[in-house]
Amino acid sequence: MQRRGVIEPEQPVNYALLSLFQYIASVLVIMVHCQRLFEHETLHFVQKSMFGRMAVPFFLISSAYFFRVRWKQEPQDVKLTLYIKGILKVYGFWSLVYLPYALTYFQSLHLPLYLAPLAILAALFYIGMSYQLWYIPAFLLGLLLVHFLYRKLGPKKTFALLLILYALGAIETYHAYLSPSLLTDWYDAYAKLFFTSRNGLFYTPIFIYLGYFLADYGQIALFQKKRWLSLLLASLFLVGEGVLVYMRQGLDKNFFFALIPFTLFLFNWLLKTQLKREKNWRHLKDLSILYFFLHPIFIELSFFLLKSQQLTKWENGRWAFLLTIILTHLTSELVIRWRGKKQKRNESLVFLKKII
Repeated sequence: MQRRGVIEPEQPVNYALLSLFQYIASVLVIMVHCQRLFEHETLHFVQKSMFGRMAVPFFLISSAYFFRVRWKQEPQDVKLTLYIKGILKVYGFWSLVYLPYALTYFQSLHLPLYLAPLAILAALFYIGMSYQLWYIPAFLLGLLLVHFLYRKLGPKKTFALLLILYALGAIETYHAYLSPSLLTDWYDAYAKLFFTSRNGLFYTPIFIYLGYFLADYGQIALFQKKRWLSLLLASLFLVGEGVLVYMRQGLDKNFFFALIPFTLFLFNWLLKTQLKREKNWRHLKDLSILYFFLHPIFIELSFFLLKSQQLTKWENGRWAFLLTIILTHLTSELVIRWRGKKQKRNESLVFLKKII
C-alpha cells in the first residue's frame, strides 16, 4: 500500500553507472587508506579529504535507497530484521577474518590485559576489527535511527534533527574555526571517550535519510528537472567548502556540509541518466564489494614489504596503492570465479533432484 504523500518511482534505474561509480568509490577508499600519495599538500588534501570523502556517503545513500524501495513493496518490519541479519552475517565473517589484525593492534597499544575484552567489544560494536569495518555498525545504527524517526516524525522533522546531529559531528572538521569555545570543549571531552564523531549517530544517519527521501520523493521537480545543474551547483558548493576547510584544517575532515547536496544530486543523476544505461557492469559492483572487505589485508602486506625500502611517505603510499590494487583485484576475481562455479554446481544439483 502506498503511503500518503509518497511519490512512487517510475523511471528505470541506471544500474550500469551506479555500478561504475561504486567501483570508483571503492578505489577512492583504498587510496585514502594508503595514507599519502602526493607530496604537494594541496593535491594531498584534494585526493584524500575531498574525493576520498565522497565514497562513504555514496555507499550510504545507495544502500538506503535500494533498501527503502524494496521495503515499500511490502512494508513489514520483518524485512528490516532480515536485511540486518544478512548484513550481520557478512560482518561477523569479516570480523573473524580481521580478528588477528585487531589483536595485534591492541597488543601494540600495551593495554592492560583486563581491558582486552572491552577492546574487542569496542571493535565489534563501534570501530571495527579493521579500519574499514567501522562502516557496518555505523550503517546499522544509522539505519535503525532513521527508520524509526522517519516513521514517527515524518521527513521534515527527521531531516532537521539529523542535520543538527551532523552539525555537532562537524565540530571535528571545523575545530580550528570554533576553538576555543564550549562546542570544542564538549567535542574534546566526547572524543576522549568515543574517539570520533564519524559514527552511526552523527555521520551516517543524514545520508541514509537522503536515500529514504529519494526513494519516496524521487519524482518531484527537484529530482527531475535540470539534474545536471543541481549536481553542478552542489559541486561548486563542495569546492568552496573545500577551500574553507583547507585554509584552517580541523581535527579530521569527514564532515563537509556540501557532501549532503552533492552526494544526493550525484546519486540522483547516476540513477536516472540515460548515459550507458544499456551496459551490464554488474561485475564492477561485485568487485567493489570485495575490494572494500579485502583491501586492508594487502595494504598491510604492502607496507610490511616496503618497510626496508628508503622511500618518502608519498612514494611509500604510491607503491602500497599499486601493490594493493593489483593483489586485491586478482583475489577478488578469483573469489568471483569460485562463487560462479559453486553456484553452477548448486544449480546442477537442484536440476538433477527435479528429474530423478
